[in-house]
Amino acid sequence: MFFESADGGYYSPMFDECYEVLPIPEVIGRATDVDHARKFAYSLIPCRCEPCFLSKYLPNDYLFVGGSSYSIAKIVAHWDPRLDIGCYVDYWRNVGGRIPGNFRECEDCYIFFAAGLAKYPRRYFEVKRGFTEIRRTFLSSDRGIYVVGYMKVDTVVDLAEISAELNLKNVEYSIRDVWHEAAKKYGDKVLMNPHYARPADLPVVMLSNEGNYGFFKEPLPLIEWKHGKKMFSKYAYAFGIRTFDDRVRHKAFNLDETKEILKLLRHEGVVRI
Repeated sequence: MFFESADGGYYSPMFDECYEVLPIPEVIGRATDVDHARKFAYSLIPCRCEPCFLSKYLPNDYLFVGGSSYSIAKIVAHWDPRLDIGCYVDYWRNVGGRIPGNFRECEDCYIFFAAGLAKYPRRYFEVKRGFTEIRRTFLSSDRGIYVVGYMKVDTVVDLAEISAELNLKNVEYSIRDVWHEAAKKYGDKVLMNPHYARPADLPVVMLSNEGNYGFFKEPLPLIEWKHGKKMFSKYAYAFGIRTFDDRVRHKAFNLDETKEILKLLRHEGVVRI
């Protein structure tokens, strides 16, 4: 979802009183609807910490996507989740995605989002730099995996179910028509994600009502690297992190565990839920 060290990458920048989150890159040439994909150029996505755009934090030469390097000119952001509008698109866990099956009929279901953040030298990104230089600086920085935001799942839009409904009507339709049918029922927010630019499959769109989503004012650390040492934070256990090899992105919590996490977030004052 956000920049990570896998694929030879680097973490998003963290400052004393703010942090940015850089959506993972994807190759614009893979999009079916290139015009829609271009709406997610890093140069169009505003920063959180100052009046700028996220392209400020990109290298001036290339990024890695799927193990291969691509020119910055061929890259756009996979801006998903959209924690500015309350929308996240993924797939059911039983087909390789991250969404638990019980989200089909869930009440008080939440998604928590984690990102890698690093402290770069002051004003480091005021000068454009190459990927290799940024990567080298990242590896020597204090950094960590942090929980940065959340969404309450208020509406689940399963595009496969909408496709089945259209099929029962015995009418010809395309996958793009399925998206448009979903937008008629649930609003245009369904279309405001990068998956719509490459409608070759039928994902699940999760929507959150106003006030039920957003970034935390302060990120909560899970695992940190400080002064060359790797360590757990006091929040790691609550989010199911038991070993350094635990995969943060695939964690699922039962109702009791979710309640404990919400209690923790309220106590820390990072969000009102």
